[in-house]
Amino acid sequence: MKFFRSRLFAFVLAIAVLCVGLMIFSAYSGQPSILSKLLGAAVTPVQQAVSDTIDGVRDFFGYFYRYAALEEENARLKEELEEYRKMEQKYLVAINENTELRKLTGLVAKYSDFDFELCQVSSVYRGAAQVGMVLSRGSAAGIAQGDAVMTDGGLIGYVSSVGVNYCEVVTVLDVSFKAEAKISRTRETVIAEGDFDLLSQGSLRLSYLPTDCNVQEGDLVETSGYGGIYPPGLILGTVRSLGLDASGLTRYAVVEPVDDITSLKWVYVVKDFEVVD
Repeated sequence: MKFFRSRLFAFVLAIAVLCVGLMIFSAYSGQPSILSKLLGAAVTPVQQAVSDTIDGVRDFFGYFYRYAALEEENARLKEELEEYRKMEQKYLVAINENTELRKLTGLVAKYSDFDFELCQVSSVYRGAAQVGMVLSRGSAAGIAQGDAVMTDGGLIGYVSSVGVNYCEVVTVLDVSFKAEAKISRTRETVIAEGDFDLLSQGSLRLSYLPTDCNVQEGDLVETSGYGGIYPPGLILGTVRSLGLDASGLTRYAVVEPVDDITSLKWVYVVKDFEVVD
């Protein structure tokens, strides 16, 4: 054929013979041939590119593996944090309960004829004419409708309804609240009651005071105990200001309760006490 007799074939054949010769020489001499060097130079970039590609693929999948591991660790840490928060909450509740129990010890010593039940305030609710709360004890603990509710400072209301393990309280701020009381300093008898206008200010009212009454700002107001509805001597609050009724015939006083009722966490229900006639 013409190809085998052409110059191209002769050139290719010469190159092939040269390559074979170089390979044989390299094999006998133990030295790398020029051809092997040339092939190495050509192949090295390809090998590097393949190696870089493999490393890139490994890093790509490694990222997802590490991401999954981080997500798992993050979820575990969140669970641990939630457990610590629950433990902290239980600890704080225990500390607060211990504090209240210490106060209760003092109350028992002060009011030896009272039968107390320590209750946690579950919630406080407000309306246009009411301020009440729900407590964590009920009839199962011996609490009954009408029981007085107090803090170590004084009276804050009474039990209005009872369930087995809860009860509802009408506070002294509620418009429906009314109690016969006394001015501690003068022993004057007054009527303490919730007031629609004062409810939003967190105060109650002493109504129908004579114009010549001796009530002064700073006077303490306490329960009288008459009628057996509330125990005697429980502080209702402090007189903060006095005013004249619209009729001009009587005066009134604004009373600040013994506690910030909306922020209370623990209270005491008086289940029994000695009645004053």
